[in-house]
Amino acid sequence: MNSFKHFMTAFFLFQVVFTWPAADLPNDPPAWAEQLATETRSETDSRFCWSQAELRGSAADKRRAPDPAGLRNIPPARTRPGQTLQGLSPDMANSIRSVKLPANVKLIALTFDLCEGEKEISGYDPGIVNYLRANRIKATFFAGGKWMRSHPEKTMQLMAEPLFEIGNHGWNHKNFRKLDKGEALDQVLWTQAQYELLWEELQTRPCFHATGEQETSIPRVPRLFRFPFGACNLDALKMLQDLGLPAIQWNIVSGDPAKGRSAAAIAETVRRSARPGSIIVFHANGRGRGTADSLPMFAPMLGKAGFEFVTVSELLASGAPVAAPQCYEMRPGDNLRYDTR
Repeated sequence: MNSFKHFMTAFFLFQVVFTWPAADLPNDPPAWAEQLATETRSETDSRFCWSQAELRGSAADKRRAPDPAGLRNIPPARTRPGQTLQGLSPDMANSIRSVKLPANVKLIALTFDLCEGEKEISGYDPGIVNYLRANRIKATFFAGGKWMRSHPEKTMQLMAEPLFEIGNHGWNHKNFRKLDKGEALDQVLWTQAQYELLWEELQTRPCFHATGEQETSIPRVPRLFRFPFGACNLDALKMLQDLGLPAIQWNIVSGDPAKGRSAAAIAETVRRSARPGSIIVFHANGRGRGTADSLPMFAPMLGKAGFEFVTVSELLASGAPVAAPQCYEMRPGDNLRYDTR
């Protein structure tokens, strides 16, 4: 009997030693065992419908492909969402660039665009998501409706992750300054409806109901919007106000899609520009160059400086929006070049 106990003890220790990073081993075995059990439960509760390999993804996920016939530009099965939102108050009606926080509150929001154009199937950067998950960093993803249709499982994985929220990024990344009112409305509502269809799909899966906690925590439709190209006009802003969707811009541009942009340069831009209440724009659709590699270069440093990463919704709930009646990248008029495309 003693030899069996020794064998089981050795087997347990072997499993733990080879599955837990050595630098993270707590000194107290009982506390360590409880911590391991707690983290295991947390991992299961938050991402229970997929295996670790499915969540981790692969390099192939990042690749982009042509969609020359625009087959995914046809409307979703439902073109209007079943759930509508209340209109916005006037202080939320303009293009929100950052949030003014109370003194000594250091919150900051990382945002990642998941856009897909009319004649392409864009990618998904698992390195970004894996780092955020591993380090328990909250973030907001702005996904296009066409991207969600092309990546249904990835969308539902992000949807089910308590660290993340998904905002609306239009259907297929059209410039809203060049759309008439009907086209602009379709771009928004098709995306709301596509998200809702995937939300309903998630509801049908038994794994989704394993804990009972997720069912009320995931919104039925997105609660935020980001204009493609950061381009808008007064009509588009008024439309979003009526639909109850805050227009979320940014005050820090990572510049990650630029050719030759290194991870170190991205990290330096973020470190240098970070202020309490900032909203930073990145890309997670395969267009970000060095984005995933930049995260460990700036996130720990910001954490040591006292910053806490939150979703955009949490940031808005913590202070007053800093907004403008027009949309631009860093200064008025700097994105007018997109109007000639």
